[in-house]
Amino acid sequence: MSRVIIFDMDGTLVDSDKAICNTINYMRQGLNMPPLDDNEIIEIINNPAKNYMMEFYAVERVSQNMIKIFEEEYQKNYFLHAKIYQDALDIMDYFQKMGYKMTVASNAPDTSLNQILSNLKILDKFEIIVGASATMPCKPAPDMLNFITNRLGNQAIFIGDSYKDKLAAKNAKIEYINITWGANRQIPDSINCQNAKEVIENINSMCKFDTFSI
Repeated sequence: MSRVIIFDMDGTLVDSDKAICNTINYMRQGLNMPPLDDNEIIEIINNPAKNYMMEFYAVERVSQNMIKIFEEEYQKNYFLHAKIYQDALDIMDYFQKMGYKMTVASNAPDTSLNQILSNLKILDKFEIIVGASATMPCKPAPDMLNFITNRLGNQAIFIGDSYKDKLAAKNAKIEYINITWGANRQIPDSINCQNAKEVIENINSMCKFDTFSI
């Protein structure tokens, strides 16, 4: 059975706050709504108690045309602003050498993920990439994580950066590590890691491997 690491994308693998915020405010401009502060947008996205469709666009559901416009603008902004976190690259490089399978579970639109990860030159690192769609609920629902573990095995660890991610791991009954190199968001009752070295040491401890220095 494979050992699997599942990464959240935004804020964990990729510094994408500016890309996300610019896209949401672009959509709001098209709806004649005032822009929101970047910090407010990120707080809403990461708060499972918030209905972000209502918060951002004052609707319960968005139209297919809005989805199309969002995805096109999202990819443009990702190309301009998103950057890979070096800590995430260090984790992937180390655990791939250890024989782990790398995967992604993101609340970003599923149709955008392959192009985004290809532009960032990391697409080939992942065995499975799962995003949100009409048939795949967003985290904190466990469906994305279950989709991955059903195919690669349940010896999985989810690395994320938000309470939504923690809840998704809990709902899927897999281990969770919270990283703080993006938003510096500590999650209570979680393993909180501020760099790749701490993540590697914690995963090694879980799996009883020798620790590794980077």
